[in-house]
Amino acid sequence: MQAEASRRTVARRPPDRKARIVVAAAELFRTRGYHNVSVADVAAEVGITAPALYRHFRGKPDLLLQVVDTTITTVAASAAAAPDLGTYLRASASAAVDRRGSAVLWQREARHLPEDRRREQRRALGGVADRIGVLIRAARPGLAQGDEHLLAWAVLSVYGSISWHRTSLPRRRFEELLHRLGYAVAHCPLGARPTAGEGSPPGGHPGLPVSRREEILVEAIRLFDERGFQSVSTDDIGAAAGASGPSIYKHFPTKTDLLVAAVMRGGEQRRAGTARALSEPGTPRGTLDRLLRSYIEFAIGQSHLIGLLIAELDQLPEKERKLARQTQREYLTLWVRLLDGVRPGLDTAEARIVVLAVLTVVDNAVRTGAMGERPDLADRLAEIGTAMLLAQDAPSTP
Repeated sequence: MQAEASRRTVARRPPDRKARIVVAAAELFRTRGYHNVSVADVAAEVGITAPALYRHFRGKPDLLLQVVDTTITTVAASAAAAPDLGTYLRASASAAVDRRGSAVLWQREARHLPEDRRREQRRALGGVADRIGVLIRAARPGLAQGDEHLLAWAVLSVYGSISWHRTSLPRRRFEELLHRLGYAVAHCPLGARPTAGEGSPPGGHPGLPVSRREEILVEAIRLFDERGFQSVSTDDIGAAAGASGPSIYKHFPTKTDLLVAAVMRGGEQRRAGTARALSEPGTPRGTLDRLLRSYIEFAIGQSHLIGLLIAELDQLPEKERKLARQTQREYLTLWVRLLDGVRPGLDTAEARIVVLAVLTVVDNAVRTGAMGERPDLADRLAEIGTAMLLAQDAPSTP
């Protein structure tokens, strides 16, 4: 009897099992995507059965909610605990390496939560940005009103940027680079560039009639970005475009054809802007400045398309997916080559991390609430991006 009781004691559930489930689910959702992960997958990763997992979570939606909540709560706690900007920047550089992948969860996977839960998550992230803005304002009391919010979101984007790629560095160098980029953003002088005049947004021509095919594609791009490709049906797209689901097939044989057309459009528009930036003669620094400006204009004019290029390439058929990935790599290689012309000798891996951080800051700014409506956004992002590209060592103390 004593031996049997001992065996029962050993078999008891570990007290941290729920936390281990959340950690395993977060990694699987990040690497495979929410729709491609089952409860059984998560249970197997933890070494338990699916019924055992259901003792802690009602189902996969409940598990996703806990994963995203835990991720945002951790980021919020870090910002709340920081007594000043320097401490926050230094601590966040280290935490970003430890929590690599967190931004994917709240930016890509949180789209699969119910809308009321998504609103709560956005409010929570907004609170984190507000706290960082307070720290920036305290360190830079002369900032124009509202600029601390732009810089705060940009700082969050810097630390979240490593969630979207695998390029790495030795731990200490990685932390130092992230800190340098975060510091460059938080202390970036704003307002040096003239603000562009108001007018039609880049890439748009309000008032011009568009075809039914164009209307369908525009709405598909928006819905794929907002909800995720797998969560959108042709009926959803038809309703948004004022057409029946079956009528879409006259223009696009399948939903996947819509995604392919959207990604092709993004690639073509970005290539056109890049070609213009490279066509003008000038110094390496001037060419890099024009490339940065071309990407900013593309992102501002096509914010939903940016969302697809970030999060939905894995949903493409194999041939188109490989082509899109290759195009992305070639674009990044161009940036790295131009940056090397401005900063000779910069380590290639470090240059890739810097460039990807710059692009992530731009991507997130144009897609974050009212931020994208700032009439001076292009100029401010050009200043922030330039500060990151040229950033040298930050102060060693907070």
